[in-house]
Amino acid sequence: MITEPEVMPLLLAACPGFEPTWQEHLAWWKGDERGSYNDAAEFARYLVESYNRGETSEFSAAFATIEKILNEGDKNAGDVALVGVLEDIQTIASHSCGADVFVQWLGPTSRDAWAEIERVWAGKHSLMDVLRAERRGSP
Repeated sequence: MITEPEVMPLLLAACPGFEPTWQEHLAWWKGDERGSYNDAAEFARYLVESYNRGETSEFSAAFATIEKILNEGDKNAGDVALVGVLEDIQTIASHSCGADVFVQWLGPTSRDAWAEIERVWAGKHSLMDVLRAERRGSP
């Protein structure tokens, strides 16, 4: 079973081109606790920026790794892949290329997760809207 601390090493192995960005990310935190979701958001940003530059050669490996984490990870690892990577890709890409361009690389589990993220965010404009809807028990 894949655990949360294994997520970033797996993503780094899948995307060696991410290494320079990763090193800048680590340097920015200066040894302070970054948190898995900050790390995952940096990876999501890297994927969106790569797409915008037309550099997608690592995407098959990246999204296969995300699929593997969703299928073989414990709850915490899966949540980092789901919320930290997939949801962040959707959010970040909405400001440039649009999230739909990434669907072609999704596996079956990540495609279902992607659709669920879209469902949860439908008609909402902020995280607060999402949280309010969850609290009320509505989609």
